[in-house]
Amino acid sequence: MESLHLSFQRVVDARMFKGITLSSSLMLSHMFYADDVIFVGQWCDDNINTLVQVLECFFHASGLHINMNKSKLMGVLVDDEKVKQAASKLGCLILKPPFSYLGSKVGGSMHRIQAWNEVVDRVYARLSKWKMKTLSIGGRLTLLKSVLGSMPIYHMSIFRVPMSVLRRLESIRSHFFNGHDPNSKRTSWVKWKNVLASKEKGGLGVSSLYALNRGLMFKWVWRFFTQNTSLWSRVIKAIHGEDGKVGKQVKSAFPSYWMDIVHEINVLKNQGINLLNCMQMKLGNGDKTAFWEDIWIGHIVLKDLYPRIYALETCKFVKVGTKLTQSSLDFSFRRKPRGGIEQEQYEALLVQVQDVNLVPVSDRWKWSLENSGDFSVASVRKMLDDKMLPDVTTKTRWIKLVPIKVNVHAWKVKIDSLPTRFNISRRGMDIESITCSICDNEVESSSHLFFKCNMVRDIIRKITRWWDITYIEADSYEDWLNWLVNLRLSSNYKQALECVFYVMWWHVWQYRNKYIFEAVSSPNAMIFEDIVSRSFYWCRNRCKASFSWNDWLKNLYLVAL
Repeated sequence: MESLHLSFQRVVDARMFKGITLSSSLMLSHMFYADDVIFVGQWCDDNINTLVQVLECFFHASGLHINMNKSKLMGVLVDDEKVKQAASKLGCLILKPPFSYLGSKVGGSMHRIQAWNEVVDRVYARLSKWKMKTLSIGGRLTLLKSVLGSMPIYHMSIFRVPMSVLRRLESIRSHFFNGHDPNSKRTSWVKWKNVLASKEKGGLGVSSLYALNRGLMFKWVWRFFTQNTSLWSRVIKAIHGEDGKVGKQVKSAFPSYWMDIVHEINVLKNQGINLLNCMQMKLGNGDKTAFWEDIWIGHIVLKDLYPRIYALETCKFVKVGTKLTQSSLDFSFRRKPRGGIEQEQYEALLVQVQDVNLVPVSDRWKWSLENSGDFSVASVRKMLDDKMLPDVTTKTRWIKLVPIKVNVHAWKVKIDSLPTRFNISRRGMDIESITCSICDNEVESSSHLFFKCNMVRDIIRKITRWWDITYIEADSYEDWLNWLVNLRLSSNYKQALECVFYVMWWHVWQYRNKYIFEAVSSPNAMIFEDIVSRSFYWCRNRCKASFSWNDWLKNLYLVAL
C-alpha cells in the first residue's frame, strides 16, 4: 500500500490525475487507511483512464490485484448515466449515499431520529431479559457503566445525537437498572437523574449520555488546535477559515458536522458552560500565541480585559513573542494612550505582563480541568453533569468490603428510595396498612424500618456489644452517620463497622420481604448471626488482610484490616 501511495503521488505531481483543490496549499487526491483506499478527483474521462492505468501498473509491478467486486464508484452531482459508464469501464460497483465507511455513516443526515434506530436497536438487544433477571442490581450497574455506555460511543464521537434519541437510550438504561422490561410501565423507585449524578453529589456516578456525546464532540475542537497540521484539520481550515469559526456565532447554509460541533459549543456557552475557557495556552517562546486573541495569561482574553487599549492596537493578531520583545507595549499602537481609562488600562496591562518570561520552547495548549494539562472526555462529562444534574444528597459512601448490590441498597436507604409502605402510600397506591409489618407500632418508613424498629434496635445493641462501643440511638440515616463519624476508631475499623451496618440493612430488608410475602419469621438472634457470618466472608474476601473466624468473632481489634 505504501508503494501504491508513492506511485500514485507521482502521477498526481505530474498532473496526470486532477484531485480536488481545497486551497492553494491543499489538494485531495487519495486517502489510505490500512488496506482501504479512496481516490478523490474531478469527474472527467482523463481521471478515469489514469486511474485504470495506475491500478493495472500496480498489479503488474506487485502482483496484487484490486478486488473490483468490493470496489465502488460514486459521482457527486454527476448524471447517473455517466456514473454507470465509468463503473462499467472500471469493472466496479456503483455507490450511492448514504453509505458506511470504517463504521461511520457518510452522506446521510444524522440529524434525523430514524438514522439512530440502528444504534438504539443494538443497545436494546444487548439488554436481554435473561441478563436482566440473572444479574443483581450491582451487576446491572456494572454493565451500564462498562458496556452500555460505550456501545454507541463511535457514532457519538462524530455526530450530535438528537435529544429524543438520548431520552430513548436513557429510558432503556433506566429500565434495565431497575430490572424492568423496556416496555414495562412498572413503578420506578429511583429517579434516573439521581443514578446519573456523580458520587460527590450523592449519586451513583453513571453519567449521562448527553455529557458523553458533548465531551466526545469537543475532543475534535481540542484536536483542531493541538493537531493543526493534520490533514483533517487543514481540510476544516480550507473550508471554514483558519479559526474554523470556533467560538463564533455563524449560520451555515449547508449541513456540516463540523458546524454542528461549533454550534454546540455556543449552545453550552449560552447555558453558562464555556468549554473554550478551559483551554489555555502554556507560553513558551510566544510565537504561536496571539497576544490579544488567545487566553495565555489569566482566565480571559486581553482584548476583553482591556478594550480601550485593544482599540489602539493596529496589529490585532500580533503574537506574544513579537509583542514582548519590542522596546515597549505601545510600539504598534496608532497613538500613545491618553489619560483617564486608557492610561489606567495601559498601566494595568504593564503590571500584568511584567513578570512574563519567554523560554526557548514551543507554545502548547493546556487543559485546565486536568492536572496533567492533557484533555480528557471524562473531565468534560463531569463538568457537564455537575452543572446539569441535581444535587441528590451528601457525598455517596462506597464501601469496597461489601458487594456493589449491598452498596446500592445502602444508598437507597440513604435517599429513601425503597418501596416501604409509607412510600407506596405516597404514590397513591391503595394498601391495607402503612404500619410496620414487623413491630406494628409506627408507620413503615425507611427511618423506622432501619433505625427505630424494636427488632432493628435489638440487633444494633448486639452489634455494639460485639464491637464494644457505645451506641447513641439514631432515628435517621443522618443521625447514624453522625454517630459513626464521631466514633474514636481508626478509619479501617470504621469502614469495617460501616460494612456490618450495610449488611444488617440488607438482611433486615430481606427479612421484611419474606415476612410480608412468604410469612417467614426468624428470631432476632438468627438474623444477628447471619449478619456476623455474612460480613465476615465479604470482608475477608475483599480486604488484603487474612484473619480467622475466631478473630472476627472474639478478637476483632486484633484483626489487621
